[in-house]
Amino acid sequence: MTSHDVAALPHTIVLADAQPLLRMGVATLIDAQRDLRVVGQAGSAAELTAQCALHRPQIVCVDLALLDPLPEQGIAALRHLPQAPRVVVLTQRNGEEDIYRALRAGASAYLFKDVPSDELLQGLRTVGQGGSFVPPPVAARLTARLHGEVLSPREMQILQQVAAGHSNKRIGLTFGISDGTVKSHTKRIFCKLGVSSRTGAVATAVQRGLIAL
Repeated sequence: MTSHDVAALPHTIVLADAQPLLRMGVATLIDAQRDLRVVGQAGSAAELTAQCALHRPQIVCVDLALLDPLPEQGIAALRHLPQAPRVVVLTQRNGEEDIYRALRAGASAYLFKDVPSDELLQGLRTVGQGGSFVPPPVAARLTARLHGEVLSPREMQILQQVAAGHSNKRIGLTFGISDGTVKSHTKRIFCKLGVSSRTGAVATAVQRGLIAL
């Protein structure tokens, strides 16, 4: 096989999404292209692993929800497979933290499910050629995440308790700290998130993908 023949081969893709109809639609779109080909589909993380072992695709196009509860670990695991595929995330999750963690774990592209079809195809082609693809709406959210201050593990724990509607006293009892310490943590959380209230902190945290309600 010559180098020209290799270059002419389509980029092989495994689609992974829990929704069969969505997979079918994306597969139909991809298979209509001469330079892209779906070689396998998966409706669960276990099926995805099996499909990768069977087909050794160049690209895995996966929904973050399929890799729960720790999507970033799922992406990292894919990137460490023999003949590791490049990872394109196609998901409904638009939180800044989701995007940041996925790309940090090794994803080459991050796309929302309402992406125009030509943009999805462009992303797959770019990744298949060894590049990265982050469209403007995703890049804007990622920039906001990178410019924001990171919450400490303790602050994340307290934020989750705040989101659950727990009082400072109850939070203090949960973690064995005083009400004053809880208030200090809460103030730092408000400052880092750029808010002035519990409601604002929860809303911003949900928007950024730090927590889910």
